[in-house]
Amino acid sequence: MGIYILYLLLLLIPVLWIVSVFILRKWKHILVYTIVNALLIAIYFYIIFYSNYKIFLHDEYRLKKIFLFLYIIMTHTIAGFIFAMVYKYKVAKNQKTIL
Repeated sequence: MGIYILYLLLLLIPVLWIVSVFILRKWKHILVYTIVNALLIAIYFYIIFYSNYKIFLHDEYRLKKIFLFLYIIMTHTIAGFIFAMVYKYKVAKNQKTIL
């Protein structure tokens, strides 16, 4: 059962990202948004896997770091999705008041 939850979470990351980009497709700052998110993911990757910062005392197979990275990416993707939904709500609200 636990492995299915992992697969669901791994599948949810690109799905939420694609939906977020689809919602924000008409936003004028979408390119900057995408570049900043890509840079943040690269920074997360570097800090978790290549820095000398010891997050876990004993992680022989680096599985804890891998799951920490997936958790951070999932949290970041959910935050981006929430931002896209808030943006969509505000745009829809502004268009209702204009019409």
